[in-house]
Amino acid sequence: MTDSKIESQVHNNISVAVDVGTTTIGVSCVDVDLKSVITEFSFSNPQKIYGADVITRIKHCIDSPSVEKSMSDMLLMKLNEELQNALSDNYDRIGCLCYSGNTTMLHILRKLSVEGLAAAPFKPVTLDYFECNVTHDDSGEESDRIKEYFIPGFSAFVGADILSGVEYLNMGKNEKYDLLIDLGTNGEMLLINNKCGFATSTACGPVFDHGVTGAVYGSECIKAIATCIKRGLIDDTGLIKEPFFEKGLNISDDVVITQEQLRRFQMAKAAIYAGVICLMSKADIGYDDIDNVYISGGLGFYLNIRDAYIVKMLPDRFKDKIKVFGNTSLEGAKRFLLHENRNDLLVEYEKIRNRTESFELANYKDFQEIYISSMNF
Repeated sequence: MTDSKIESQVHNNISVAVDVGTTTIGVSCVDVDLKSVITEFSFSNPQKIYGADVITRIKHCIDSPSVEKSMSDMLLMKLNEELQNALSDNYDRIGCLCYSGNTTMLHILRKLSVEGLAAAPFKPVTLDYFECNVTHDDSGEESDRIKEYFIPGFSAFVGADILSGVEYLNMGKNEKYDLLIDLGTNGEMLLINNKCGFATSTACGPVFDHGVTGAVYGSECIKAIATCIKRGLIDDTGLIKEPFFEKGLNISDDVVITQEQLRRFQMAKAAIYAGVICLMSKADIGYDDIDNVYISGGLGFYLNIRDAYIVKMLPDRFKDKIKVFGNTSLEGAKRFLLHENRNDLLVEYEKIRNRTESFELANYKDFQEIYISSMNF
């Protein structure tokens, strides 16, 4: 979006939707009067210096309480910097922000204790909707105040990003089930119909983002591995064949697959596959009981579904059911900002939360067996 386009809408109020991802922050600035997008962008979460996953960041916060404030401050500082760059003089036209994201990221952003997220029974400080007033600067003037909204979540490891995505996609309206799989760092997923829902997550780490040397996108990583499988260079167990075992597979001048990277990828893709199977088992349903499978997240936007089947990250019985979306968490936050009656939306959030059971995969009776059997290609 050009600066001239932004300047032409200077008289309009601006609202900002923010998806606080572990790896990437997604931002959408919208004109609330015209109900249109002014500009959208994303940037790397600066908190990555404290670890690539939520578990590592939680540990840093517990070991050194001042770190949590530092993480919150650095993210807000970077967000404001990016907003000022994108909106220029119209930065002061921001009227409100809506945050969506996983539970840990929103706890850190709000400077809430993450100690309860570190170990069983995994108790967040809160999962409820929250709103507050903040100021653009230290003046404290009423005219400088803007509103902040935080979308509610499900559990310690299934957050507001999934709830906002489920509502945005209009899931769970019929007797047949809808499944949302967020292919991100935390591997969150939810299965729901008009009577009940089940939610869980599995730690994938940054594998889908940087699983293969030289691959910029996770989709490139999956495509490279799928190509090698089809060419017979990687066997069913994930072993790179000779003479490539030692130095890895050179897919191009920039992209290389090593055995170590391949094993990490296997663990991540097996976790996704096993999570899906466990969700279906928990709901006591089969493939025919699922109507739609929604793939979200940055990886989901670029993913070639055929590659996902080849590497056995998703069951091939999902063919003709899959719908690929981008950042549904961000879209959900944007929908909240533009909704004519936010109270109605909050009621819908509660309906979804009240009929959804969250559970830990590690404690599920057959998870380890299913996970191990999902390793092969």
